[in-house]
Amino acid sequence: MKSFSTITTTTTSAAIDLPDLTDFYVLAQKTLESLPEKFKKPTKSLIVRVENYANHETLLSLKLDDKYDLLGLYRGIPVPTKATKAAFLMPDVIYLYRCPLIRYSLENQEALASLVHHVMIHEIGHHFGFNDYDLSWVEQR
Repeated sequence: MKSFSTITTTTTSAAIDLPDLTDFYVLAQKTLESLPEKFKKPTKSLIVRVENYANHETLLSLKLDDKYDLLGLYRGIPVPTKATKAAFLMPDVIYLYRCPLIRYSLENQEALASLVHHVMIHEIGHHFGFNDYDLSWVEQR
């Protein structure tokens, strides 16, 4: 895998070596593997999907106008609310959105690997039942 600790552009070159979808899967897998042991079993069935952007329906459902506003998304039934075996039939999916992540990384001079890790941890938090308010409080500490 290429190193994406920093992505740089130059005004003299139109080409840039951007990470592809596979690179994002590798970064996501590294986050899952780095979790403490007690979190590995409840996240083992998580599916990670990497797409260039969120689809139109997803953006509408979240009341977002700009396709660059969504870096990642968790879809599923959080662990604390899985009361029946039927709840396990719906897959738990973390979506990573490649183009918005790359843009955010470039605009904020944040290492892409660090950003993907941060987004993965945030979405894994939703998998464990935390809402955005809870996660923003945790992230401030």
